[in-house]
Amino acid sequence: METPTTRKVEIRPIRTEDLRLVYELEEQSFKDPFPNYFIDQLADANPETFLVAIYSGAIVGYAVIDGWSDHLHLVSIAVRAGFRRRGIAQTLLDGLFERSRPGPLRLELRRSHEALRLYMKNGFRETGIAHSYYTNGEDAIQMEKLIEKKSEILAPA
Repeated sequence: METPTTRKVEIRPIRTEDLRLVYELEEQSFKDPFPNYFIDQLADANPETFLVAIYSGAIVGYAVIDGWSDHLHLVSIAVRAGFRRRGIAQTLLDGLFERSRPGPLRLELRRSHEALRLYMKNGFRETGIAHSYYTNGEDAIQMEKLIEKKSEILAPA
């Protein structure tokens, strides 16, 4: 879905100078924010799949996939409060899908989280429940989507 905001949003890999703003966005977006050192580790380990959304020169969102040996893991996706419901999370997800290797992509989220519809719309399916996953004892829904890459068909020489 393209909106006036998403047409002006640039999606690019994170840079070192972006980290401070990502820390702030993480703090503002989640009840249990990841610590800064963990975000640093994710950025170092996943330079192609840690993306930021830039609007008018400011970071308004980010998303990161961590590559594990047997699957990909969507660790986090966040959009600044004033920019939600404008297609930015979808644009970030699309960027991640394009940059990800083929295979299973998994995530966990609170049953109460508004992103559940976004993930369902993008082909994720519920695969289980992680009981007492969050610090307040709330369960997490476990979800998965298979990332498939289309084969290039080469014309005969």
